[in-house]
Amino acid sequence: MAVSEEKKEMQDPRTQAIASTIRVVPNFPKPGIMFQDITTLLLNPPVFKDTIDLFVERYTGKGISVVAGNI
Repeated sequence: MAVSEEKKEMQDPRTQAIASTIRVVPNFPKPGIMFQDITTLLLNPPVFKDTIDLFVERYTGKGISVVAGNI
């Protein structure tokens, strides 16, 4: 039985480093919300690079021609 893509990603040590770098702010902006603050990820260049690398690895060959973002 093949390991699912999601399980492969969770076994990748980069995934654990990324998850541990993201700050969780409970009850923001209102009770019951667990806000995921990626500022701490952006301030850690090696882990941010791992994040980008995982996206590239996952979506290479999927026919994506444009990626858009907003600053």
